[in-house]
Amino acid sequence: MTGSAEIICVGTELLLGQILNSNAQYLAQRLAELGISHHYQTVVGDNSVRLQRAIACERSRLLIFTGGLGPTPDDLTTETIADFFGTELEEQPDIVRALKARFAQRGRVMSANNLKQAQLPIGAEILPNPTGTAPGMLWQPRPGLVVMTFPGVPREMYTMWHETAVPYLKENGWVNSIIHSRTLKFWGVSESGLAERVDAFFQLDNPTVAPYASRGVIK
Repeated sequence: MTGSAEIICVGTELLLGQILNSNAQYLAQRLAELGISHHYQTVVGDNSVRLQRAIACERSRLLIFTGGLGPTPDDLTTETIADFFGTELEEQPDIVRALKARFAQRGRVMSANNLKQAQLPIGAEILPNPTGTAPGMLWQPRPGLVVMTFPGVPREMYTMWHETAVPYLKENGWVNSIIHSRTLKFWGVSESGLAERVDAFFQLDNPTVAPYASRGVIK
């Protein structure tokens, strides 16, 4: 299977600028390493209507969600995705057992709202979270479309991506090319001046070339 990917990060705190969206940067870098085309990134607040609008764009074949998988009422990602595709949620006994074991190891009593994290759409596979309580999912809600969900906690997402998502993508034909980037640095010239000198390169489709201005250097 081949196609482009879209990263959809969920959380009002991202829109308010309260935290840096490092998850999008991490996933973008990892997709490039795998040679998976990545054309869009979307940030949506904790709002099911706006999240469904983002899903409805249907412009990518791999949708990667981060955030909104926790036990609180504002964690809407899983139920919103299921609702969009008209699929019921079902409780996963394996997740329930894992949740109870994790709380027992910490000597704490699990509150009932944590069971929300054990709800996945019917037919979805568990994307295990070995370092946290919120698992993700791997799901093909329709032919040619893959949905992956990850918690917003970066260290949890990193482990889940490396241990489960990458093997899945490799085994299912997503990794079949290479995206290579190289940065050249220029001093003593303006961005517009450099652009004129290398104009011929801008007409190419592969590789694509773009100038970036920063303090004292043009890249």
